[in-house]
Parts: sequence; C-alpha cells; structure tokens
Amino acid sequence: MGCSKGANVTLQAMADPTTPTALPTNGDPANDSFPNANITPTGFAMGIQSATLTGTDGSSFTMFDQGTATPLFTRLYNSPTMVTFASSSKVSNGTYNQLALQVVYYEAAIQTWDNQDLSHTRRLRYYLGSATDPLINLAVTAGDLLLSSDDFIVPTSKNPTDVGSGGMNLAWISQVDGSFCSPRIDCSGANLNDPYQGNTSFLAGIFAASPIVSISPITIDSSTNATYLINLTFGIANQFFYDDTDGNNQFDSLSTLSNDGKIDLPCAHPYPACVTTDNPGSADFWIGPPQITATVISQ
Repeated sequence: MGCSKGANVTLQAMADPTTPTALPTNGDPANDSFPNANITPTGFAMGIQSATLTGTDGSSFTMFDQGTATPLFTRLYNSPTMVTFASSSKVSNGTYNQLALQVVYYEAAIQTWDNQDLSHTRRLRYYLGSATDPLINLAVTAGDLLLSSDDFIVPTSKNPTDVGSGGMNLAWISQVDGSFCSPRIDCSGANLNDPYQGNTSFLAGIFAASPIVSISPITIDSSTNATYLINLTFGIANQFFYDDTDGNNQFDSLSTLSNDGKIDLPCAHPYPACVTTDNPGSADFWIGPPQITATVISQ
C-alpha cells in the first residue's frame, strides 16, 4: 500500500513574563488624577476559536476551527515551557507567512488585596467576542470583563487544557460600586444595566479579535513528510493595568479601605453623570493584549 505523505505543522506557545504586553503608554483618562500602575499576572490563558495559516499567494489552511463549540482553552506557562495546542497533518500546498488566531478571550491570574493586607489570586477574563462562558455557562458580550469572586489556584501541570482549581465563580462588575453581579442583567449602570467593560473606547483600538502573527515563510509540498513547529511567545509583562488610587502598588479591590477597582465610587458624581465611554474619575482596570512573536523550526 505504501506510506501516506503530508506535511505536518504544530503550534506551540509559552508566556513570557519579561516581555511587555502590546499596550500603549497610557489609555487611561488624564483627568482621573490617579497614578497609573501595571503588574504582571501570575498566570495567563486564552480561548481560541480558530487558527489559520495564510499566505501572500492567496493560500490558506485552517489548523482548527471550533465552529459553534466553545473556544479551545489554552493555558500558557512561563518560558521556556512550550505547550502544544494544535497540530495538523497533510497541510495544503502553499507558502504561508502569517498565522491568524481568532481569540475569544484572554485570561490573567491577578493579585488583589483585602482589608487584612492579604493577597488573593483571582481569575480575570476579557472577552473580545460574544460567547457563552464555559465556566459559568452564561452569555457574555464583547468587551465584558469578568472577575472571579473566589480564589484561583494557577495549575503547574504544564497541560494547556488545565483550567486550574478555584476561581470558577466568574462574575461581572457593577459600574455603580464595583460589586460582583451575576447574571449580567443584575448589573446596574448607565447603559441599561450594562456592567463595567473597562475603557471600551480605548480598548477597541488596541485589541484585535483576530491577531495576525507574521512567521518566517513556510512552503508546503504535500509530496514530502516535512514537519514544522511554529513556536509562539506571548509577552505578558505589565499586562494588568489599574488606577492605583492609594499609591501603594497593590490592587486593593477586595479592601473596603481602598478605592482600587471600585469603578465609579471615586467619582465626584454618581452615574449617569459620569461619561460612560471613559469613566473619568473612576478606578479603572483591564488587561492589555499580549505581544505575540513567532519562531518557525523546520524538522
């Protein structure tokens, strides 16, 4: 019968806590008077709907596509630990120089502090597209920022599908006082019960639901058994931004003694007087998009 032939392409990735995220210097309203602060998350993951190789010659090949199913959960571990999250054999002939990722959400494990000055790791998700969150089985909208109301333990298994333990009670954040609310309709705010979505007018300009990563050209000849590794590095240093209202370099959202993360509590006037597009005077927070670089290895 002979041996079947076909090129194989594998996608691997890792997080790099030393390379800054692709976040502009400052997207925070200049009139809030709070010092800006950034911290590096202790864990990073993402939900990916599809991955497609594209080329300047018009060729394209879909590595995977979840279709209407939930996004492919992929946890990345700090460099140099590479995890494999997709692999395709018998890739179509063509020359590919880009990888398009359809990202539904980014997830960061962040430290937040309470009244006793104790830190708690919480799961934070920022949604780039509308979907049903697989942890809480509730519909989310593009721009939603969900934070866990319980502590999260970042896994050490080096398994890309490991969601970790704890931090499963994701909830939206009220624009009025920063309290947790779930389901989404229970949040109260200026926009017909819309929850806090971060600085959406700013974030819309820097986030891409389908980031395109340039790669060294790969020319696929299906008559061979060529194997390629595309190693992706996600720079997450200083990925989490927040208004450090008390200037102590801690995100004190769990403390009643601090205005950190309290959204509009620090406003001189409550909603709806605050401008909803930039929340001037509020203690904003969000996660920025990672800086993605690629290395191609031919085997």
